[in-house]
Amino acid sequence: MKYTNTRQLKTLIGVLSLSILFLLPIIHNTRDTSASEEEKIQPIDKKTDKALTEFMFKEKISGIDSFLTRHQKRYNFQGNILVGHKGHIIYKQAFGYANPKTKTKLDENSVFQLASVTKQFTATAIMLLQQKGYLSYNDTVQKYISDFPYEGITIEMLLNHTSGLPNYMWLLENRWNENRIPDNDDVLKLLNKHKLNLYFTPGTRFNYSNTGYVVLASIIEKVSGIAYGEFLDEYIFSPLEMENSFVYNPANPETTEKKVSGYRTWGRSYRTIPNTINDGAVGDKGVYSTVNDLYKWDQALYGNELLTKENKEKAFEPVTLRNGYQYPYGFGFRLKEIDSSKVVYHYGKWNGFRTGLIRFIEDSTTVVILNHTNRPGNSKITRNIEDILNAERS
Repeated sequence: MKYTNTRQLKTLIGVLSLSILFLLPIIHNTRDTSASEEEKIQPIDKKTDKALTEFMFKEKISGIDSFLTRHQKRYNFQGNILVGHKGHIIYKQAFGYANPKTKTKLDENSVFQLASVTKQFTATAIMLLQQKGYLSYNDTVQKYISDFPYEGITIEMLLNHTSGLPNYMWLLENRWNENRIPDNDDVLKLLNKHKLNLYFTPGTRFNYSNTGYVVLASIIEKVSGIAYGEFLDEYIFSPLEMENSFVYNPANPETTEKKVSGYRTWGRSYRTIPNTINDGAVGDKGVYSTVNDLYKWDQALYGNELLTKENKEKAFEPVTLRNGYQYPYGFGFRLKEIDSSKVVYHYGKWNGFRTGLIRFIEDSTTVVILNHTNRPGNSKITRNIEDILNAERS
């Protein structure tokens, strides 16, 4: 076999060296039969693991960094990006400023509003309650919220956006008269008071509904007896050691100093977007997190430490409407296929935040994008990163 260039030869030498590195402990253990099991199995430390990961994915890391550097310069991207591939974080970088006015830079621990990426945490909380036998997906909302004005809407319809509920944000913006930011209980009271018409008969159509996920968060509180944010912290964030994740409450704004604000941009100028009348309602949004915490979340979804295999499969299945038509949305996750490979994902957009968590299941690849300006481009970033990672296929 001939090697056409020095680069190929160096790659072969590197792979052979890496193979020898792994074989040495095996050879040693084969010769030393008296060594204890503890001495034979030496786990790779984090520093060595990082070095091996950088070696194995060197070209891909370089390609991703080159693309993102160009993208940041051209589109003034302000945010954090993490790429996980086959169980390793192969790329993680902060671009731009946490506070553009003071030139305080972002870092890997900067905390972003997840916007609609929050929905997968709300859905998971419901699934955890279902696993424990506290509720059923076929239960109606009225079983838990007695004064809910709409009959026949089940928990499953809320999860997969087939409830037909009206837009709660319109209600708050047009019917809320108090001098404070309303919360989930206030949303439920307004729904009951004004009884706006449903958009369609529940179960017959798909219509993306933030209202449905606010109602789900309220059901979590009714069933568990604790606040939505407390439930997520106790049963998801703490078990997974997501130490910088929480539900933000504008009525009690004491949070980490690493929390960033959302910005509206004009050219190179920035304007902070303050809390709005819609920020007090949670479940559809409201979770703040970091790229590191979201990668922990992503990795947990490959195992059964939170959800059963059956519940994960249900969460990643498209909804089937009454007429038999399927829509590519599960429980808090959007669904699609690329080259016959399943992709489970969700994007979010809220008050200057544009976020994304994209999981290429078969490839064990994850892209986390947290941007705190109103500039678009997350889907373009995802497409380019996936092309770079799968370049060997073409």
